[in-house]
Amino acid sequence: MPIRVFLISNFRLLSDSLAALIQSHPQTFSLTGTANSVAMANKTIDKISVDVVLLDIDSSPEGLAPLIATLRASTDAKILLLTRMDNHALEDQAIVAGARGLIDRETSPQTLLTALQKIHDGQVWLNRDATGRIFVELSRQSGKHASDQVTTKADSLTEREQQIVAAVARHSGLPGKTIAYALHISESTLRNHLTSIYEKLGVANRHGLLAYAFQNGMTE
Repeated sequence: MPIRVFLISNFRLLSDSLAALIQSHPQTFSLTGTANSVAMANKTIDKISVDVVLLDIDSSPEGLAPLIATLRASTDAKILLLTRMDNHALEDQAIVAGARGLIDRETSPQTLLTALQKIHDGQVWLNRDATGRIFVELSRQSGKHASDQVTTKADSLTEREQQIVAAVARHSGLPGKTIAYALHISESTLRNHLTSIYEKLGVANRHGLLAYAFQNGMTE
């Protein structure tokens, strides 16, 4: 089944170009809808099936994190950000809020399609600079938790889950399939374990898990 993409942008020229690009690969992608704002998208997105939301964050530079939170409440689709600006703080806020990746104005059309595919497959799409900045921010946020809460959450993990946390930390730059192979389990089993781990530790995604693990000595 083609990956179902919902596009949000108020820049007509960009929106039309991206729509044409996505629709030019019908075997791989399907454009399920478009909107010129997150508010407009939320009126329809919960009524249709969507796999990935491509969000032009230049359309909504103010209050972006709350908008992403609202969007995530309306759909289980993964969120890929698009920006033409050079605003690292804004980009990092969006990723911390739960987006799964970011592409910028230097991204080629083919790379954009690859990013959509990788995001759909469960990977995170960020350049190295963004990863470092976001890791620092998530570590800072993680450090706000009280030490007794940290201990309780860590103790709630099974031995196998602790092994998986350590493996994800050791192989932080590798895709899930490679980590699963190193653990001698299937990729779907790894995803199931990670879902349980995220819930127990109170993190939203793999970046949050990495920050939590390094902050609290769970990498061994």
